[in-house]
Amino acid sequence: MTKEKIIIEDITITLERKNIKNMYLRVLPPNGEVKVSAPIFLSDDAIRDFIISRKEWILKKQRLIQENKIAAPLKYKNGEKHQLWGEEYTLQLIKNDNIKSAIVDIEKSVIYLPVPPRSTIDKRKKILDEFYRKELQKAIPEASKKCINIVGRTPAEIKVRKMKNWGNCKQNGIITLNLNLAKKPPICLEYVLIHELCHLIEFNHGKKFKKLMDKFCPNWKKIKKVLNE
Repeated sequence: MTKEKIIIEDITITLERKNIKNMYLRVLPPNGEVKVSAPIFLSDDAIRDFIISRKEWILKKQRLIQENKIAAPLKYKNGEKHQLWGEEYTLQLIKNDNIKSAIVDIEKSVIYLPVPPRSTIDKRKKILDEFYRKELQKAIPEASKKCINIVGRTPAEIKVRKMKNWGNCKQNGIITLNLNLAKKPPICLEYVLIHELCHLIEFNHGKKFKKLMDKFCPNWKKIKKVLNE
């Protein structure tokens, strides 16, 4: 395999020649780097023609990454930055058979992640997700008590799981929270709890619901922006 930097139509490309049959093009976050994997036997002209034919798509993809501030995929490796309650922590992998879960050192801003032999990204991610789940579960009792007093409604149960939304509330009174809330500032957890508790009064997002949010969490729109950053 060979690797080189080339420029085609003002687009800087990392070109890798491999023992493959087809050509592959990727535009990667966070800076829109363009990578092309091409067969060893393919000519420079063929690669150039391919890039030119895909130029508009490349530029569109780069704009999308920049405008939406799309981050590079996490690899859960040493030195990588992760969030905990709105603060940045450095990830440090450790090999210790006696330690099964992640440990946080607040003073050093380090999260120690125990990794099993031959650990994959998915396995490391699973261990860290479980750490976030436990962090959120520890924070829920105090936060929920505060928010229940504000809204005046009590849920049947509060669950934690990985989900697309930050939270949801079912008509049976069960509230579910996204474990990734442990990455956000604590005020975001309170906002989501108040949001879901308000659904125990008004089960939609209409005008009445927004009035409830204005009453119980006056700065909810600002907190929502922080949550979705």
